Amino acid sequence: MKAIGKTKKAPGIEVFDIEEPALGPDDVLVRVKATAICGTDLHYYHWDAYADRHNPGLPRVLGHEFCGDVVKVGENVKTLHVGDRVSGETHIPCKSCVFCRTGKMHICKDMKIFGVDTIYGSFAPYTVLPEVTAVKIPDEIPYEMGAVLEPLGVAVHAVSEAQIRPGDFVVVMGCGPIGVYAQQLVKLAGASKVVSTDVKDYRLSLSRKAGVGEAINVLKSDPVARVMELTDGIGADVVIEVSGANSAIKQALDAVKKTGRIVLVGTAHKPTEVDTTNYMIYREIKMSGITGRLMFDTWYQSIKIAANKLIDLNVVTTHRFGLDGAEEAFSLLDKGEGGKVLFLP
Repeated sequence: MKAIGKTKKAPGIEVFDIEEPALGPDDVLVRVKATAICGTDLHYYHWDAYADRHNPGLPRVLGHEFCGDVVKVGENVKTLHVGDRVSGETHIPCKSCVFCRTGKMHICKDMKIFGVDTIYGSFAPYTVLPEVTAVKIPDEIPYEMGAVLEPLGVAVHAVSEAQIRPGDFVVVMGCGPIGVYAQQLVKLAGASKVVSTDVKDYRLSLSRKAGVGEAINVLKSDPVARVMELTDGIGADVVIEVSGANSAIKQALDAVKKTGRIVLVGTAHKPTEVDTTNYMIYREIKMSGITGRLMFDTWYQSIKIAANKLIDLNVVTTHRFGLDGAEEAFSLLDKGEGGKVLFLP
């Protein structure tokens, strides 16, 4: 079958032929109907240190955000059947460590990541994954929406962690797909005002299109000064940091009010120095981080949000390609000229 991924350790993206994946006794074989590029996939496009660390072998198929139909199940599979529509939880838990056994599978001690630590991802007509990570979704959720339930789940997890209260003033830093989903979700949760920030005008336009609040290009305006202006010098009740930029983490600390809450979602490329005495102690700021989706509470929430169209998931879906469009698709995303880019195998 034709697939998108890597056959060598080098920058770029390839379209190549690979055998269809073999089915294990605990696995399901899925006919992929829609699959999305994630920022994680760009590590392999550039073949950086992350790609080197997470390389189960070559050739390998990339992709981990997807939706499709179950076409075959392993002999031990009990909860899924041929014809079921599924999306995929990226985290593959061991199911036996202390975290898995205490309801925290999403931070499993021996975690493997589908499409990152596996040979077969979702950028192909067929993929295979363990039963535990194939999430059945209702047929009324279209394939393209099902393909973004994984990143939606990150936003749901972040907003839940933020404990938004009716009337809260919220800043969401980062206008990629997860950021724009989070902006809509905090509005849904009762925020009175939502301010979004980014460095890319294209991504800020997606935030404005979602219609949830004021969008600020931090290269052109001071977001902290604007937040203080809008809050009479008090600061935001909540800041959700999705960009992973070290400068944005500092801005989050300066923009949030005393006793405010910061939730970190974006992964910074280098450590950020924080003055814990002046921020955490004297200002009593609460800062926490989230990883992925809660398994599986977040999924149940995300499915209900999508099925009932409580937010606009399609607002960030900007481009669609066949598998032959891999180079153009990755180039668009790498230049910041796309939102959520889909392949329709």
